[in-house]
Amino acid sequence: DSEKLPAATTPRTISRTPAAAKPAATKPAAAKPAATKPVDSVTEAERYIYGRGVAQDCDRGLRLLKPAAEQFNVKSMISLGALYSTGTCTPRDLPTAYRWFALALHKEPDNQALQNDLQKLWSTMTPPERQLAIKLSQ
Repeated sequence: DSEKLPAATTPRTISRTPAAAKPAATKPAAAKPAATKPVDSVTEAERYIYGRGVAQDCDRGLRLLKPAAEQFNVKSMISLGALYSTGTCTPRDLPTAYRWFALALHKEPDNQALQNDLQKLWSTMTPPERQLAIKLSQ
């Protein structure tokens, strides 16, 4: 895991943007720094989930990640699977982790690393967890 802490590049002040230059965009950007839009929602979510360059905020990270996963974004599905399998920012839930990984694999059937991870996860699950995983994945 390569920790990148772009503290120096994190936009904390908005004083560089002249108020007269963009009168339509005068909304306060305190809650969402202006430079976050070019970053995809999964990358932004993971910044908050893991506290990369920002204070860790699991709720905010999950609010960004879940809608992307529900719209079949493979990267977000894999990320959610990883969170549920490790219990990071979520309760540890192997059947739910399996569900997200299986959905991602359905979208990318040739993803060998994902196939391997799914098989490893399956091998660590109990028979009742496996039954639930099958039910959740249908």
